[in-house]
Amino acid sequence: MPRPARRIRRAFSLLELTLVLAIIGVLMAVAAVNLLGTSDRANVRATEATLSTVGAQIDAYAVSNQGTYPPTLQTLVAGGYLKDERSLRDAWKIDLWYSPTADTQGNKYTLFSAGKDKQHGTQDDINYWLVGR
Repeated sequence: MPRPARRIRRAFSLLELTLVLAIIGVLMAVAAVNLLGTSDRANVRATEATLSTVGAQIDAYAVSNQGTYPPTLQTLVAGGYLKDERSLRDAWKIDLWYSPTADTQGNKYTLFSAGKDKQHGTQDDINYWLVGR
């Protein structure tokens, strides 16, 4: 007696497709969380590097000008200490805050970024004098 022909399977079942889509969704969610956290850390590090560069140029200006600090950061650009105005912005494209007067901790001048929230005087501010310390 002849055997009944086996049914040839040509496609995935709906259950298999749903399971694969769920796994891909979970993997994408994990990747997104990891990438977003890395982006914030990268912005903080880029801003710290910008503050270090600007701070070094403020000090170079003071050495060249008998200990007088520049009245504004734009003075550094005009004097050739920094390339252009973009050098005066943090990673969030907000202008750095600078004051040529000493701060309350006894630092020679005040230089900081408003940080991720773009608001001065909040916890996420990045102070030049605390970078790398």
